[in-house]
Amino acid sequence: MCINYKVLISTDKGKLRAVNEDNFTIKNIVRESGDKTQHLRANCTSEPLLCAVFDGMGGEKGGREASQISALVAAKLYDYLSSEKQPASEVIQKYVQSATGQIRQFLDMNKLNRGGSTFAMAYLNDGTAELFTMGDSRIYLYRGGRLTRVSRDHTLAQKKYEANIFTLEEAEESSESHILTRFLGMDEESPEFFAESYGELTLDEGDKLLICSDGLYDMCSDEEIRRILSVPDQPYTIQLTDKALENGGEDNVTCMVIEKV
Repeated sequence: MCINYKVLISTDKGKLRAVNEDNFTIKNIVRESGDKTQHLRANCTSEPLLCAVFDGMGGEKGGREASQISALVAAKLYDYLSSEKQPASEVIQKYVQSATGQIRQFLDMNKLNRGGSTFAMAYLNDGTAELFTMGDSRIYLYRGGRLTRVSRDHTLAQKKYEANIFTLEEAEESSESHILTRFLGMDEESPEFFAESYGELTLDEGDKLLICSDGLYDMCSDEEIRRILSVPDQPYTIQLTDKALENGGEDNVTCMVIEKV
């Protein structure tokens, strides 16, 4: 049985940033270079389906190139996943190694001290979605009128919250909420050098997966996001991006909505 999905994607550099260091992949399509606002709509996209958002870090050159490398390696990953029978979780860890190796090679060649990229990814096949993240790009599930965050931030603030040093409110407001503890391009000897997996999720008709960079959720409350996703058959990612810009647009914003149809 062929299961189809509607996929919407939007990206914008925001109001304060000079360049867009975010990127995305859908199947083997990668964001066009440049900083113009982009909106994509894919109707009846069949399985297998790979969707991912990347947020570069490390300044204009390091961050932009790191997210671009991450997206290009992910596009090749889609072709591999589509043809091989290995479990997706094993292939994703190989992806982490490959993307990190290429990012670090780029940084060394250009004598850059820092650079890397977050990623949040969904691989949909056989009626289920397998979800993975590194960093603070997020995955949400909208189902039956409720918005639930599926992913966990890999930040110093999150670690302190889990250790009962911060309350949830303190973690969200702390400057350490954007100090990453896990990302593509990090030291491969780190004990956290792996993508976090959230298992398999079966999507029902009408469910929506939202994958986004922090430029969305830093500017929009969960309730604002929920309200936008609650109205059927809308240009969700355009509305979400516009709301982030309306609320300040302090960072690049990229979001992707996947809906089973």
